[in-house]
Amino acid sequence: MKNLNMRKYFLLISVVLLNIHFANGQGKVMEKLKWWDPQQSNAPVVEGQGWPNELKNFYDRLPARAEQSVRKWLWDFSRNSAGLNLKFMTDAETIEIRYVLENKERSMFHFPATGVSGIDLYSLNKDGSWAWADNVPALGDTIVYRYENLNLNNADYIDGRVYQLYLPLYNNVKWLKIGVPEKNQFIPVPPRTEKPIVVYGTSIAQGGCASRAGMAWTAILERELGIPLINLGFSANGRVEPEVIDLINEIDAKVFVIDCLPNLNANNPSAAKEIEEKYINAVKKIRTKHPKTPVLLTGYSGFIGNRLDSGKRNTAINLNQTLDLAYRRLKAEGVKAIYLLPGRKLYLGTDGTVDGLHPSDLGMHRHAMAYKEILQKILKLN
Repeated sequence: MKNLNMRKYFLLISVVLLNIHFANGQGKVMEKLKWWDPQQSNAPVVEGQGWPNELKNFYDRLPARAEQSVRKWLWDFSRNSAGLNLKFMTDAETIEIRYVLENKERSMFHFPATGVSGIDLYSLNKDGSWAWADNVPALGDTIVYRYENLNLNNADYIDGRVYQLYLPLYNNVKWLKIGVPEKNQFIPVPPRTEKPIVVYGTSIAQGGCASRAGMAWTAILERELGIPLINLGFSANGRVEPEVIDLINEIDAKVFVIDCLPNLNANNPSAAKEIEEKYINAVKKIRTKHPKTPVLLTGYSGFIGNRLDSGKRNTAINLNQTLDLAYRRLKAEGVKAIYLLPGRKLYLGTDGTVDGLHPSDLGMHRHAMAYKEILQKILKLN
């Protein structure tokens, strides 16, 4: 009995030591961390919000008053933190991020938890390229991302690196804290004051179905152009509604993008006419407050060449023809600085989607590159 108890004792000690070994990162001593909570900041720190001083909840995308003017489903999706990001400078080689989400559903059948509920960390290199920090999160009621060995080209970044942290695409952040070792510096970087690109769209604009928050096409585009972007994509709820147009009209944008066709249906003449009028009215309403700001209308990318479903092919054709009619009417009426991105230019291809509509990472990248090409011309960035 005594020997049996001793064996149990040594087994317990071995398990404890093994857990300490792995918890400490292969035996390294865990450093004590100091923590920063963005919600405790005295100045704005979240980039990607159009109404930072009018929010009901810290990580919302629409102002609190919008809850009374937009449909409930749209309001609920506006609580998702898609497109929101935090910037900070640190010389730490270890960064730990802890956060809690409101929604318990972390993933969807076609959309991984890393995209729906995960964060994503990047750093801008001095040559203009981006470095990405890889990580396997610890999932629980509190989600933990711990980044270690962040020492790429340290000699070139003596004062530290500027990091950009993308927040979850399809979940609501209750609270979030960022920790670095006490010996290291940590400096929050305020949001850029440059006029943003404003994107009003559907689930695709919101980020479905990117594998990571930084792989949404809006996030890729923002990094490629170096221009802040406000993501107003609402899953299944991008319908060119006057209430939303009124809201985005309040933003002093560099360019407005309306990418709503995937949530519309033009398969009968009356529906097509209604969509045409929606786009006409939306652009004219924007023109009342922003007479010179470019407006980009985006075609429908949902039909993939060689798909066997003729119904979806016809849906895509009808939607694109309807948008083309609206675009040509606006041009004929003398509306200036109005542009069209045809759906075929987004080129999902047979391997660029997870379900025939929502882009995979490949499809997201193709979307971003198509937008980059036309926006560089519109904004004269070349």
